Amino acid sequence: MPSHVPAWKKIAIKKSQANSETNDGKKDNLIDNDPLNVTTHLASGSLTRKEKKRILRGEPESSSKRKKVPKTSKPIKKEKLSKEERQSNKSKVLRDQLRYLIEFFLEKIDTQLPEELLNLENVKFYYGDIDSKNLKKDNEDDTEKVIDVWKFSKQKQNWLIKHFLVLDEISEEYDSLLISYFKDLKGGSKMELYKKSLKICQSWNDYTKDQQRKIEEMINNSDKESNEKDSGKEEPTDDKNATDKTEQEKEETKEEELPMPNKYLVHRCKKLIDEWVSQDESGEIKAFDLNNFKLD
Repeated sequence: MPSHVPAWKKIAIKKSQANSETNDGKKDNLIDNDPLNVTTHLASGSLTRKEKKRILRGEPESSSKRKKVPKTSKPIKKEKLSKEERQSNKSKVLRDQLRYLIEFFLEKIDTQLPEELLNLENVKFYYGDIDSKNLKKDNEDDTEKVIDVWKFSKQKQNWLIKHFLVLDEISEEYDSLLISYFKDLKGGSKMELYKKSLKICQSWNDYTKDQQRKIEEMINNSDKESNEKDSGKEEPTDDKNATDKTEQEKEETKEEELPMPNKYLVHRCKKLIDEWVSQDESGEIKAFDLNNFKLD
């Protein structure tokens, strides 16, 4: 029984036959057409299944199927804008959440935005030509109408609730739009926002009470010092000790001093509470009075 002949030995035999045999003075090109004439072993080489089949069939390698090596090119460096240009571009950016709020107001409340809101550069950039913004547009045949319908978004509403107390994100010019949007708010979100607004309003009353107490203390101390001078009971004190005592009292007063709440934020919270009180029939929303409050 003949033993197995390796592929490399077959190639050597056929090569010797090609060199010895000629046909009309020309050598047979057996090696080039032999599928076994490969430089890579089919079993151990890093060839794909398709490549192995192509080699066995004697098909030429397709140049279009070769893997293209991506060219590594350096990214084009963007030209840096000037500070004025960057600030101008930033001032024209209008958040999607604020546009959502504006579109709600235009669709549900009024077709004209408040004047103070239109004065904002970013709002003016998008809604300056508000008269030409038609919520209903006629088609050519006047038989059908295309209506831009405002769509509720829970995600955008959550953002408005979260940033209701952040004036840097929602400035005071949006107050009337916020009140119009949140007046029909329901459920736990309403009670959570009510508690936060109530806390802001209470902080204003606490601040005014603290200021009133300090004023009364200053008046009482002034009257006490005046009475002591008039009665001649004023005791001589060391200037250094008096200075140290005064500095210590200032530090203690500074630590106890309550920060002044933002008036615009207090005003926003008070307006929302008043709006909810006027609609509430369950008694869960209670009115709140601000002490000595006046918006400049």
